[in-house]
Amino acid sequence: MRIQNYKANYHTHCHLCNHAIGTVEDYVVKAIHNGFQAIGISDHAPLDFLEERSLRMSVDDYPKYIKELKHAIVHYLEYILIYRSLEIEYFPFLHEHYQDLLTQLDYLILGQHYIQDGDDLKSVFKIRSLNELKIYKDTVIEAMNTGYFKILAHPDIFLINQGALSQEILDMCEEIIDVAIENNVLLELNANGLRKKKHKEDGIWYPKYPRNEFWEIVSQKKAKTIISADAHDPNHLVDEAMDEAYELARHLSLEVEEELVLD
Repeated sequence: MRIQNYKANYHTHCHLCNHAIGTVEDYVVKAIHNGFQAIGISDHAPLDFLEERSLRMSVDDYPKYIKELKHAIVHYLEYILIYRSLEIEYFPFLHEHYQDLLTQLDYLILGQHYIQDGDDLKSVFKIRSLNELKIYKDTVIEAMNTGYFKILAHPDIFLINQGALSQEILDMCEEIIDVAIENNVLLELNANGLRKKKHKEDGIWYPKYPRNEFWEIVSQKKAKTIISADAHDPNHLVDEAMDEAYELARHLSLEVEEELVLD
């Protein structure tokens, strides 16, 4: 028996990102089948200067993405609300790009998969040092202060290579959470992290994400949370990872938003 009747999902990928399966329509049909009231399609934005281009749609595929979205919106209007979005990294030199995207889309998700360390771009999956953690923290804080983003995806992903968290790292988490509250940005409890294997640090197994230590602070501060499938397969919209994410949210008494309110 499922522990949650799902109403919506706002973090959804499709085949165009090259590491997911299913068309926009496939996700919409699956959402309708499961009784969703809304779905946001938010594939990885094309940014050709990032090194792992195979993990996001190409610039040439972006018009196809918009076309698939328009087709689904027209054909399923009577059955479900469909929102147009992208998951995208923040870089200070792209302000005009974010502004332009927001004339075409309903919202943007901040998914910071890279940090700028001097002249080098580094994957968030490879960061370890306190300085690299601080760069991530400062980057997402600057991004949230712009007002471009409605959701901060997997905000705790920067802890992915950390074992037990020092007070200095916990203070960084608190800074991120405080700025999210100030800017009314939803912090995403990401079910996709629960689909991944745990990793071992100093003889202890830790989930890649979500990290309970981060979400305990979210709970203490009563920051607004949204639970997302981060679906890369239509079947991810309703699965055990989503059940586990909602159970974690209940255990921690998180303030979960069921609906994304757009201005």
